[in-house]
Amino acid sequence: MNILAQAFLCALFVTVAFIDSHTFQTHIFRPIFVGPVVGLIMGDMATGFSVGVTVELMFLAVIFVGTAAPPDPTISTAIATAIAVLGGGGTELAVATALPISFIGQIATTFQNSLINVWFMHRAESAALKLNTRGLIRNNTIYPMLINAVLYGLPTFLAIYFGADIIRLVIDAIPSSIITGLAVGGGMIGAVGFALLLTTIKTKNMWPFFIIGFIFASYLKVNMIGIGLLSLALCGIYYQFVIKKSSQGN
Repeated sequence: MNILAQAFLCALFVTVAFIDSHTFQTHIFRPIFVGPVVGLIMGDMATGFSVGVTVELMFLAVIFVGTAAPPDPTISTAIATAIAVLGGGGTELAVATALPISFIGQIATTFQNSLINVWFMHRAESAALKLNTRGLIRNNTIYPMLINAVLYGLPTFLAIYFGADIIRLVIDAIPSSIITGLAVGGGMIGAVGFALLLTTIKTKNMWPFFIIGFIFASYLKVNMIGIGLLSLALCGIYYQFVIKKSSQGN
């Protein structure tokens, strides 16, 4: 598959992912899904999965609060994955790329929510007053969704297509200390995001399970699949010896 087709398919997927984030919320817009899909399109699904997991951790606790749009993980993961594959792989390069691109996505999201969507809503209200069903549907669903192709799909296409030939020159021109620094910063963002999630857990009797997981991951070097299986086993044990026993006692 040539770079033109790859750039087009990646842009199409990013557009669909943003439409999903505004409609059905099946979460195909999350980095852990975007990375493998873009990696598959670019011909290196393993790198895509690694990038997706890394960027997912970076944005794990980043949420949309009110009118404050957070840095966007979807477009940053797509472009970072493509650049990582074109550059020979490596999550360090992907993290260094994902951080600045996420802020570009943030600007696009803010512009869409504060200006474009407001304009379409006024048009939809006008159509509703005139009992114009077609106008209401177009301005409330179709047109706003198509804007995603312009704000997110087009930049993805341009970044992948025109960046393919010069990506090696750009990588070689970036000092390794800068890439390392950005990668460390991205790792810190992931740690902060995970810490924010942990603060939401108020049940103290669950903390031993997190400590067990930490020991297996940090000291025994068990990978994420092993940690997931361990979690399932602990859930089963907790259900059998705590929840089920408590319900039988009542």
